[in-house]
Amino acid sequence: MHKRTIPLPIFLVGLFFTVVVTAVVVHFIETRASVQNQSVVRVTRSDLDEVQDLYDLISTNYVEEVSKKALVEGGLSGMTAVLDDEYSEFLTAEETKKIDESVSSNFGGIGTSINLKDRLPVIEGVPIKNSPAEKASLKAGDIILAVDGQSTENQTIDETANKIRGKKDTEVSLLIRRGEEEFSVDLKREVVPNETVMGEINSDNPTIGYVELTNFRETTALEFRNTIEDLRTQGATSLVVDIRQNSGNLLSEAERVASYFLSDGDTIAQFSARGEVVSTEKAGSKIDSGFKVIEPTVFLVDQETAFGSEVLAAAVKHKGFSLVGVNTFGKGTIQNVLPIGENNYLQLTVMNWLTPDGSSIDQTGVKPTIQADYPDYAKLPPISTSSNWRVGDNGEVIKNINVMLAALGYETSGDSFNEQTLDAVKDIQINNNMEATGVVDEPTAKNIQESIFQLVKENDIAYQSAVDMLKNQ
Repeated sequence: MHKRTIPLPIFLVGLFFTVVVTAVVVHFIETRASVQNQSVVRVTRSDLDEVQDLYDLISTNYVEEVSKKALVEGGLSGMTAVLDDEYSEFLTAEETKKIDESVSSNFGGIGTSINLKDRLPVIEGVPIKNSPAEKASLKAGDIILAVDGQSTENQTIDETANKIRGKKDTEVSLLIRRGEEEFSVDLKREVVPNETVMGEINSDNPTIGYVELTNFRETTALEFRNTIEDLRTQGATSLVVDIRQNSGNLLSEAERVASYFLSDGDTIAQFSARGEVVSTEKAGSKIDSGFKVIEPTVFLVDQETAFGSEVLAAAVKHKGFSLVGVNTFGKGTIQNVLPIGENNYLQLTVMNWLTPDGSSIDQTGVKPTIQADYPDYAKLPPISTSSNWRVGDNGEVIKNINVMLAALGYETSGDSFNEQTLDAVKDIQINNNMEATGVVDEPTAKNIQESIFQLVKENDIAYQSAVDMLKNQ
């Protein structure tokens, strides 16, 4: 985890923040109605005297003029940094209005959400299914360095989001940093649907229903129930529930869906703070209104199945349902967002959640019962459009292009743009009514990328494994 150096003034001012941390913990636990006689650490006036003295000394004696607002905000930010927790962060009003503000809307967007980290916008959660962001292979954690050539550093979320939004069918160019790699990607804005649940009958097996859960929002559990009832009327007698790439934003909705699959009284999850279990959420009509899924069901998970969807995965696995895929993300902590002062916000880790048997999945994830991963070409970054790639070029981008072309059936390999690459690119251009230049320009890169996207969907090993399991039951 990245560690930031904390100046002495920030560290001392951070003592004041201890009061806030304690209050948040108590408040969150009380909302679970589970903690009694919780002790509260109190800070006396003498504990804060040095903080006030330091503030006064800097304000009156520092060689340059100091913004008092910046000094206080620096102290609060420093306190969260001392926690050494990537999910806890002090956020000024200028940085964010709320953590999960979406970049997409009912007008042109790209289908993802952003947050601020170290004064840069970061894609938060997995892009919405079939959105421009997903088709371009953007991922949670990608840093947006620039929008249409304009730097995003020190910009507010509103400022960055407004640049990304725009008229439907227009294009926006993003400069992305992923790890040590930087690449450009051009996306066409689309109207992104808000639904979190989609269902259909398997085309080859009319008794198997497929349900895709893309996230957990306020209406997800109701959407899920309606989808199940609709699939039943279409003849579904068994189900595949897909929670891959589901970042699981709203925990209460994930618990509600989990309760659909459990018997009343079964444990969905436990919650702990400071080493002690403080509450337990159990299945029952209180949260599921008596609706139950009785059909044989297999769940699909992957490395981007996170938080609420991991709660669901762990609960149903403990009940005996099969999980197919790879280890989930491993987010076993719970954050709350609370106001600090009039306009600022604190995102703070307030609790850990545990599986029904009391285990933590933090940093390790939920292990599937059957391993089934995506093909390697599905994990490649988008083809950078910062250059027109041609014969003689080489490097990591060309290697990825050759891997994609090989997946599409062409005999290409290595990290050089050679004659085989040239022939493959020309063939793609001819078949798609483009000028056969043999150069991977922006339209050609998009075409290759979209073909790979479709290929991944058509060769879904995990889904097919789940279908085979249900057919053989």
